Amino acid sequence: MGMAASQARLLTITARMHDVEYQAQSIQNAKIQLATQSDQVYNEYLEAMDATSLTIKDTFGNPVVANFNNLCSINAVESGMNKYAIKTDRDELVVPASIKDGYEDFIYGNPENKNDPYAFAFFMMNMESINNLEDGDVAAVRKAEAAVSAKHADDKSLTSIQESMDAILAKVDEGDYNNLNEEQKKKYDELEKSLQYKLYQKYAEEVYTEATMGDEDFNQTEFDYYVRMFREIQAAGGSCVSISVYDGPSGDAANDSDWLKNMIGSGKFSIDIVNQNKKTGEVSFGATSVASDTYLGETATSTVDKQALAKAEAKYENETRKINQKDKKFDMDLSKLETERTALTTEYDSVKKVINDNIERTFGIFS
Repeated sequence: MGMAASQARLLTITARMHDVEYQAQSIQNAKIQLATQSDQVYNEYLEAMDATSLTIKDTFGNPVVANFNNLCSINAVESGMNKYAIKTDRDELVVPASIKDGYEDFIYGNPENKNDPYAFAFFMMNMESINNLEDGDVAAVRKAEAAVSAKHADDKSLTSIQESMDAILAKVDEGDYNNLNEEQKKKYDELEKSLQYKLYQKYAEEVYTEATMGDEDFNQTEFDYYVRMFREIQAAGGSCVSISVYDGPSGDAANDSDWLKNMIGSGKFSIDIVNQNKKTGEVSFGATSVASDTYLGETATSTVDKQALAKAEAKYENETRKINQKDKKFDMDLSKLETERTALTTEYDSVKKVINDNIERTFGIFS
């Protein structure tokens, strides 16, 4: 092989060796990306396995997904003695749309009875036989309360409270409430709330029947719920927002547990326990959390949603199989390139030797 031909071949081999090394480096980078992709797929699978859902324990102690309806609707999950409320970061109470609309209609239609949870409950139960209730006249409710109270004049739990109220009035001129001082009025008002609360605890259905003249069916659960919701809204300063305003393109926010968990996790929502005064029935809120509440918790998805876990596992196995197939192909390509690189190196050394030998002979002739 002549000097020029040898030099040309050496350059060709060198170029090819560089090309082989570049391809090998590219494949190595691709293998690193595959490893990263494999880690990502595995982490997604772990997240699916470790994913949790906000849950509430039912009466049997079983975890039930905690969405808005399961926590705050009329059909909320019975869980111990706790009642729950959800509030926004602006301290607005989140309520069903019907409660939001009904509360506004009742308040605007009853300017003189803004603190009347029982009349509100009757209003929400659509007692059509109570004339003009929707227009602000709750006199029928007051009349029914007085009639039932008189009917049970022998009930000491009621009469003892009434006697205490009468005793306060007896201390002022003409027994007139307006002549009471502020401290006396406060005490009297508390007793009046207690009397009304006790009356409805024991005889709510009778008051309802008296007010409707027996024309409406009574539902104690429904009645108690409306009374409590009215009190909750007032405890929140009269500010409430309908859960329906949060409905997104995916549908009903009231039944979306993942959305609720995210809202709570981001601080946009909070869960409170609803505390009720045992004497007057008035409510207040107490902060709670998953960490401190006996009935709330975060339950692993595998125990709540086995279908989601099965999908994650199938995805993991499929993606892993694809990655392994690519990795094997990369290994085969690397093996071919390594074989070629070895051959090129051998040939490079051989041609290099030929060139060196030619140079030595040439210099030997002229020396």
